[in-house]
Amino acid sequence: MVIKGSFTQLGDMTQQILDTAAKVAGEMETWQREAGIAEANWLDTAGGQFGEVNAAWKQVSTAHNAMLQALGGGVGRTNDEFQTMVASSRGRIGSITI
Repeated sequence: MVIKGSFTQLGDMTQQILDTAAKVAGEMETWQREAGIAEANWLDTAGGQFGEVNAAWKQVSTAHNAMLQALGGGVGRTNDEFQTMVASSRGRIGSITI
């Protein structure tokens, strides 16, 4: 019996997703800082509209980042469980090529 799995690829994928989430968080901080400056400087209707756009963007970005973090955690858990399953199967079957 041959069971093939690329634990390295799953691990790399997990790290890439979590790195992306970290970059999104950094961009969110930058945007929030810049948006606060712009909103304060634009004391007319545009400033209020900018504030509304900023609030909507923050809501979408926060949800997007939560999804990325959940996806990264899920892929990581899948990788861990896959490795556990292969080790368990190997112990029971005796002859497995990984």
